[in-house]
Formats: sequence, C-alpha cells, structure tokens
Amino acid sequence: MRLLRPTVFLLLTTFSVFAIAQDERWVPITPQEQQLTAVPDSPAAPAVQLFYSQYVDHATSSNEAEFIYRRIKILNEKGKDYADVKIELPPDCKILHLKARTIHPDGKIIEMDEKAFDPTLIKTRDLKIMAKTFTLPDVTVGSIIEYKYKLDLPPNQIYDPIWHVQSDLFTLKEVFKFRAYTGSLKNAEGGTGVSATFRLPPGLKPLRKGEGWELEAANIPAYQPEAFMPPGDQYIYRVNFRYGGREMRDGDRFWLDIGTKKTIELDNFIGNSREVRDAASQAVAGETDPEKQLRKLYARAQEIRNLTYERDRSQEELKKEGLRPNQNAQDVVVHGYGNRDDITRLFVALARAAGLESSVVLASSRANSRFDKNELSTSQLDTEVAVVKLKGSDLYLDPGTRFCPIGLLRWIRTGTEGLRLDKKGVNFVMLPVSNQSKAVTERKADVTLASDGTLTGQVTIIYKGIEALEHRLGALETDQAGRNKQLVDDLRERLPQGAAVKFKDSKNWEEGDQPLEVTFTVEIPSYSSAAGKRMLAPVYLFQTRQLDAFKLTERKYPVYFRYAFSEIDSVSIKLPEGFTVETVPQAQNASLPYAAYQSVSQLNGSQLSTQRQLLLNGMYFPVEKYGEVKGFFNAVQTGDEQQAVLQGGNNSAQKGN
Repeated sequence: MRLLRPTVFLLLTTFSVFAIAQDERWVPITPQEQQLTAVPDSPAAPAVQLFYSQYVDHATSSNEAEFIYRRIKILNEKGKDYADVKIELPPDCKILHLKARTIHPDGKIIEMDEKAFDPTLIKTRDLKIMAKTFTLPDVTVGSIIEYKYKLDLPPNQIYDPIWHVQSDLFTLKEVFKFRAYTGSLKNAEGGTGVSATFRLPPGLKPLRKGEGWELEAANIPAYQPEAFMPPGDQYIYRVNFRYGGREMRDGDRFWLDIGTKKTIELDNFIGNSREVRDAASQAVAGETDPEKQLRKLYARAQEIRNLTYERDRSQEELKKEGLRPNQNAQDVVVHGYGNRDDITRLFVALARAAGLESSVVLASSRANSRFDKNELSTSQLDTEVAVVKLKGSDLYLDPGTRFCPIGLLRWIRTGTEGLRLDKKGVNFVMLPVSNQSKAVTERKADVTLASDGTLTGQVTIIYKGIEALEHRLGALETDQAGRNKQLVDDLRERLPQGAAVKFKDSKNWEEGDQPLEVTFTVEIPSYSSAAGKRMLAPVYLFQTRQLDAFKLTERKYPVYFRYAFSEIDSVSIKLPEGFTVETVPQAQNASLPYAAYQSVSQLNGSQLSTQRQLLLNGMYFPVEKYGEVKGFFNAVQTGDEQQAVLQGGNNSAQKGN
C-alpha cells in the first residue's frame, strides 16, 4: 500500500456508514473447519487459510480505514511456524485493536496478551518496513489461530488500496470490500474517481457496489514462488485500486500529462542561475573534450552531500542542523547538500550549462515489482536518472546514487521503462540492461591443505561495478562491525559447510570508481577425504548460488537473476608435505550464446592451481529456455565439484567430506 503523501488534501465531510461492525467480531468456527485435516491436492501443506477478510473504508471521517481478519489451521509440525506473525505497515500508519488467539482442537481458547505485540523495523538493501510481530501461544497441530486488527491512517491522508487475494496458503474463503472516498483530491481533475486493475482466476472479478467494490472468493490455491524468479506481483492474484480524476480515463493521456507537468517542474528547478554556471565552468576548468567534461561535471555533482543515504531525521533535527529543502539547482550548489533527485537534477543543470544536451528520465524500479503502464500511478516512477547526448548516442547516468560511478546504473533501474522529460516530446524509453562486464567478482584463494584434511589460508575478493556498488550501499545501513559481519556471512555461504571465516582487511569503501577489495582468513575442517590410501580434494573452493534456480525438473515461472555477472576465480592449494597428485581433473568447458564457463586445473610443484570463469550475459530466461539454462548450470556444477586424487604421506585425511 502506498500513501498519497502531502499531495493529497482530504475534505472528510461525508459520514456514510460502512457497515462492517458486525464483521469485526470473531467469526464462529464451522464444522468443516474443525474437521479439515489436509489441503486438496496438497497433502503435505503445512497449514490452510480458513478465512481471510479485508475491508477498506475511505468514506467515513474516521482514520481507522482498514480492517483485516485472518484465520489459519495448523496441519502438521511445519505449520506451527505460522504462529509467528509479521504484519507489515504502510509508512506512518499504526495498528489498532489488534486481537489474536489460539483455539485448540478440544475447543479451548487462549487469548493473546496485548503486551506481546512488538513493533519491528525490517531493513533490506532496497527498503525499510515497519512491522508488528508477535507469536501466538501454545500452538499445536490441529490448532486454529486467528488475528484481527484495524489500520490507522495519519490525519488528512489516504492510500491506494490493494486486495491481497492470494497468499502462501490454500484459502477456503475470502471476503473483500472497499468503500471509496468521494471528496476532493488535490491534482485530481474533474472530481474524484477510482480505477481498478486486477489479476484474478478466470471468471472472478471485483463487483461494483455503489461507491465501492466487493469480492468473494473460495478455494484459492496457494502462491508458491520459485527460487530466482521475477517479482511476484506480476503473478500473484490481487486487485489494485487507484484514485484520480478524469485524467485516469485514458492511459496515454495520463502519462503525457504527467510528463508535461514534470518537464515544466524540471526546467523550473534547473533555471539559469549564475551559481550553477560558475560551478560548471569551474568543474570543466577549460576542458574542451565533451567526454572529459562530462566526467568532471559528474564528479562535481557527486561532491554534494547525499541526504538520501543518511539516516532519517525528525523535523526537529532538520531544523537544528539547518537542513532546508532545495527549491532549485542554485540551492543545491549553495547548500552543498540534497537528496538523490536534487543531485541528479543538479548534474543535468551543470551539463546544460556546459553546453551538453541533457535531461531527466523518471525511472521505475524492478527491485520488488515491474512497471505496468496500465496502472496509472506515478509512484511506479519512483526515482530519477540523467540522460546525456554524447557523440550522437544517449548515455544514461545515475549521479544521485551514492558511490555510483559514471557509466553505471544501479541494477534496480536497468532494463526498466522510464519517462523521458523533454520539451520536444515526452516519451517512454527503455533503460539499458547491463552486461556481464558491469558486475564482476574476482576471488583469489591461497590456501594450504593439511594431511588431516583441514584447509587453511587466505581469500581475497575484489568486487567491481554493480557488485561493488551494492556492497557499498548495503554497508550504509550498518556500522563497521555490522559491515564486516555481512561480508563474512556472504563468504561463509559460498564455502563448504563448517567453514570458519574471519575478516582481515578491506579497501576503497568510499572510492566509487575503484574496485572494492576484501581479505579474509579461512579454515575448513574435513575439506578433503580419505579413499583407501589416497586423498580426494576438491580443486574448486566456492559454491555457486545460482544452482538453487535449477533444482526443479520443470518450472512454472521464468528464471530471473538481478543482473548479468562475471565470476573470475583463482584457487591455489598447497599440498600436504609428502603428498603428490595422482590425477588432475580435466579442463571443463560449457557455453551458450549468452553464457560461458571454463575451469582449468594444473599442478605446479607442490601447488595445485585452478582457474575458473563463469560469465552470464543475461538476467531473464523464460520457461521455454529452462532446459537449456539448466543444462548449462548442471555443467557448471559438474566442473566445480571435480576432485584431485592425492597420494603419499600417512593419509590421515578425514573421511566423509
């Protein structure tokens, strides 16, 4: 759910009654619910959602705008995990009247203590979410758990509702209601209206009821995501509602109007101030080559303090620090700070001042969803990037993303649609997809194998391009100790089970145009195994994450990686004293028009060295290509699992590696 922030002004003068009070009571448990022991066509399902209701009321003066009711029955031991509940909250919203209880098979009811409901902040590299978390008490197999609550909005704000018709559990029955707000909305032309877009099973669609909609559904299958698939919003059953005026009646007109207004806003922000012209002149310092000018202007824009990547501040803190909103590019130069869009617009202003043709593209993000032109909401275009005409070609740049080097876009804004703002004509463009050279991970392992099978030594990882950028941005969410722990955890996941990893050193965290280098010490017990009088030792140290995408014989959804990538690895294993290599694995190769793999091992004295490369120049592979891509990664797995045969010494290596 998305709040229509300060752009929406509500005149909440209507007091029509949305009769849901009777629905807010605990719903009686039916004999069918009591007797149910398994899900149709899915006997191993851990639980079943017996009932779900979602009532949204924007037609009254109350801020208590949404009521949710959920009932689940636990079918086996794994289903007991559903006793741990996490309710995600829209920004600035609160949960009211939260009630939860456990009902045992014998009818005993255990009410949840309200003190057990705790707010939790969930952080990822791409977003922050507030959530309410709690654990229902004394849940056993056969128990029914249920909870209900209201969503409290901030005053004078409203949001575009979403009906979540499909969950991760099979659902017996669902009821949805929405009563729309009909008062005045700022920027809504010709009165307030609501449009609905939906993805539902055949024959099911929301029904218009007066000033709202209703939907009843039964026997909705569980949504079962697969590893490495596109964002689920394009597959899961849901209904999206959008507020607006007559501009919502024609999609092409809607986007044209948005682009025209944003173009005017952009030009007003850029202006033609002396401060910006002076800053551009000083940045280029007499340079006449357009490409070199561009690099200097980009660097000047990124000198601006980027508030987007700092912690959130209260209004009191902003006032105390003297941080004021920037009204134009001149303010950004004078203040020396701004958010990511301020910095992007300043870069465009500097480029124009230097005589370079430049503009802004309103960009969509594919971090958690996919842009859909039919959903008439500007919130889909949530960030801005710059476009510059250089040597007759468009160059897309991301100066507003901290640490992003020139020539690179953050992955969430690659391969997505954007709205280009231009006086000559507003139009949609496709932002370029990065190739494998833009996201490179180089790993170098210098390790020693002991006669007891333990492997110890040093691993150095060099991240380049997108890989370096994502690690730098992720590190901004924590302190140095947290950053080091993330790095250690990332490497440990790529090593054999039981590996001990210690952080040693890192370089170039603040230099966005330089590779990020991190060094660790590692110890892996039982790395090699005994086979009679011989020792078997894997020649390659790391594990491939992408293999999880290919565990299924067939897939329902496409294979989707965030971006194309390159892995370039070098593993040097010093043999135990007295041991020699009896067999070195043969070179392994595999290739597709968009992928290549090679692994070559050789013995140099007492050093067993392996050079390995994996290049994937693609990110989206439809279901019909699954067999082809799966075959390639099967070859990668086979090559990575090769072992060298050693002989000599007392052969005291651990068995059962």
